[in-house]
This record gives sequence, C-alpha cells and structure tokens, in this order.
Amino acid sequence: MTRLTDAHLESYEYRMAKRAISITLGEDNLLWLHGQTRGSGKRSVSQIVDGLVADARAAGRVHADSIRSVVGTIEIATDPGLADADRTIRSLFATPRRRARRPRRRRG
Repeated sequence: MTRLTDAHLESYEYRMAKRAISITLGEDNLLWLHGQTRGSGKRSVSQIVDGLVADARAAGRVHADSIRSVVGTIEIATDPGLADADRTIRSLFATPRRRARRPRRRRG
C-alpha cells in the first residue's frame, strides 16, 4: 500500500485546484506554444497557457464587455443593513496610539 506524504498531498492539491478545458488553436499558435514549453523548461503547454492568462489578468487586459457589476453576488445575513460594518472592519485593524501634540516652536 502506498502512503501519500505531505509533499505528495501538496502536489495533489496544487494540481486539483485547476480545471481541464478544451481549446482549439491554429496550427501556428500550437507550434509556438510547444516551442515556449521546450524553451521555458515548463512541464506542459497547459502551464504556458496558464501563465499567459495570469500575466494578462495581472496587466489588466480585459475585454470591455466582460466587466460587470458584482452587486447581488454576496449576501450578508447577519447584518443586511450594514449597520455594524464600520465597527467590524475597524476591529480587524489595530488602532495606532496618538502622540500628544507638542507646541510648535517658531524659528527666529
């Protein structure tokens, strides 16, 4: 019986965080991706495509029609009117201690 070590579990979780999809590419683009895979030392074309998408997202490259509102995607059952939201958020951060102000001296 093979036992999974912590290293194997991390690898399994890393791989399972991704989803398989099917894409259709032009012959030239597929050839380019294979070349990028070999040249970069990555293990697969999927890693190259995933990296290209991550870079595009980080650079803010989005189609204008894909931008939409997030209104209605979150439901807050415990505080629907957000009456306690400010206090809750402020409690998450330490408040800095205020120093007593010293009178300013004038030069002269």
